[in-house]
Amino acid sequence: MGTRPPVPDSVDASADGAGPGPRSQLQDYQAAIAGFTAAGANETVQRVVTALSRIRKRLDDYYREQFAELNLQRGDWGVLAELALHGMDGSSTPSRLADVTGVSPSTMTHRLDQLVERGLVQRTPDPQNRTRMKVRLTRAGQELFRKSVVDADVTEAAVLAALDASEQAQLADLLEKILASQPPRRRHYGGS
Repeated sequence: MGTRPPVPDSVDASADGAGPGPRSQLQDYQAAIAGFTAAGANETVQRVVTALSRIRKRLDDYYREQFAELNLQRGDWGVLAELALHGMDGSSTPSRLADVTGVSPSTMTHRLDQLVERGLVQRTPDPQNRTRMKVRLTRAGQELFRKSVVDADVTEAAVLAALDASEQAQLADLLEKILASQPPRRRHYGGS
């Protein structure tokens, strides 16, 4: 395999002492790369993609725990985030929220009913079109969004703590460059 930065000796157990530590995670990662490259994959590409996938899993595990503590489903978070970050004038329509979060309109109606019941969002008639509803965060919804972002930021920063500030900025620049490029088309294989 290619040249890799050395792993510090100080990282041979997880922070909480539970489960495999970073050294065994690194060994598992290296074994996966070896398997992918033995099957014909490009080593550098696999190092990047496999690392990103494993980092995402770490974060997904954290978010799953955080959502459980906040009594939120992942889809609830999608609604709160869309309203907080992307809603025009702080609001959106149920159909747009369904589209953005990838669920059916009936699923979104049920989700909004639950969020309204918890006092996190409110629905009001759209003044420009009385047949349409507008959804916006309540003060409690805004506070829950802010609290969860601040809480997650601590864990997200810890995930990047192995990099200094300059390396984190460089990584962000490189990932943004990838995001700005056109997504690849899926290669289709003939039957065999």
